[in-house]
Amino acid sequence: MPVPEKYLVDFEEAGIYHIYNRTNNNEKLFLTDENRLFFLKRYREILSPFIDTYCWCLMPNHFHLLIKIKSEKEIMNYLKNKPTAALTITEKNIFAKDYQPFEYSGA
Repeated sequence: MPVPEKYLVDFEEAGIYHIYNRTNNNEKLFLTDENRLFFLKRYREILSPFIDTYCWCLMPNHFHLLIKIKSEKEIMNYLKNKPTAALTITEKNIFAKDYQPFEYSGA
């Protein structure tokens, strides 16, 4: 099933974005403080090399983030200094000769 275009964003270098997500049917996303802490630790590990976080709010059934995309230079420096074995598939694709960013076809 294709993703509706209204849900896709082309993040731009130095762009500031309000990111939010919520659960279905008002279900709980964070049941305990440990759940929140786990979320924040993983968020930091995975995203901090690529974004600066200005503020965040974790609610029981949703979250909000205010972020700024780091410069291409900062991101590329991070990736170049990361051991090749530790690169994700997406990160490896960035260095591939024929790498083309994903473009939504609308189909």
